[in-house]
Amino acid sequence: MNRLIPLLVVLSMTACTSTNSASTTEPTSATSAAATTEAQAVALASRYFRAQPDSAVYQLQTLTVVDAGTSWQVLVKRSDRVGVKPDNAAVNVDKQTGQVSRVLVK
Repeated sequence: MNRLIPLLVVLSMTACTSTNSASTTEPTSATSAAATTEAQAVALASRYFRAQPDSAVYQLQTLTVVDAGTSWQVLVKRSDRVGVKPDNAAVNVDKQTGQVSRVLVK
């Protein structure tokens, strides 16, 4: 009986620890930082593309940024679209909020 009590304490601490760490993750699309520079837009877009389920198809070394007034438009090549047009994906990064939104590429 004396050996079971420490085992139960360790098991209950492990169970509590694993649930707390899972609940503290941040959503990938919600950002509160402004993207006033091209470098900040690249960082936010890179984080967005890495968080996608098909993140392996985005060739992040090909990122290009265009100043589109109130937002940055970030383009990246896709490895699954080689030889097929359009062969890239795009997102808009709002300059004031840093919000990343997907853009349809035609």
